Amino acid sequence: MSKNAYCCAMKKLRFFLIKLPLIGIISFVICSILAAIIFPGTEKEVIGFKSDYYSFTHNFLSELGGLKTNPNQTNPNIVKEDNTIAMLLFNGNLIFIGLIIILYYYHFKKVFNLKQDTLRARRFATLTTPIGLVSGFLFAGIGAVPFDLHFDAHVFFAHYAFLSLFFLAIFHSLTVYHSKFLNNNYVYGYVLFCILLLIYLYILFFGPIIAPNVVYTESDLILQVIAQKSIVISFMIAFLHQVYGFSKVLKTER
Repeated sequence: MSKNAYCCAMKKLRFFLIKLPLIGIISFVICSILAAIIFPGTEKEVIGFKSDYYSFTHNFLSELGGLKTNPNQTNPNIVKEDNTIAMLLFNGNLIFIGLIIILYYYHFKKVFNLKQDTLRARRFATLTTPIGLVSGFLFAGIGAVPFDLHFDAHVFFAHYAFLSLFFLAIFHSLTVYHSKFLNNNYVYGYVLFCILLLIYLYILFFGPIIAPNVVYTESDLILQVIAQKSIVISFMIAFLHQVYGFSKVLKTER
């Protein structure tokens, strides 16, 4: 490969593996905060909870992406307010995040090929790529299908997005572990995230069920809501750690 072609490839990879993920995480945080500020409020009759604002402990992130507030409440006295602006902000950005994950892992294996990394690193990178594409599609699906438009489809995308993320994190970690360019510190960060994600998956699949026409307690709701937000924050931190690792690799010369 010529020097010009190599520099061009490096510049392209820096955009998809460093700049674009940073833009995505920053925009997700900003859009989520704005959507939470705009959110009209909520009422959950089953636990006797009511607020005129977005609750960090009582509202799922997906509620920011609902078409209306309180869509599953059967009591006619509970107001169902329009949530269009918050929905567009949150869901639009979630689709954007899904696209970023797809583009990130589409270019992921190219780093290890370009840097002529170990054979094992290149093989694991090749296996990581399709899992990343599926995971990105599922995360985009969460935003494309609001929970009050089709609850079952939304839950399917949400559950399997995080399940696919678990396998993605494992193969990503194995790739980095066998790389001669990335320090094993980046493996330890993702392994910790894998452990946290495994705990969350247990809570998600085997913990209290929070769904329409299901009786649950306030502590059940808080457990699921806090677990969801915790794993999302953990994912952003772990992802930023990987982005930092690639920034060091991709600024080195051939």
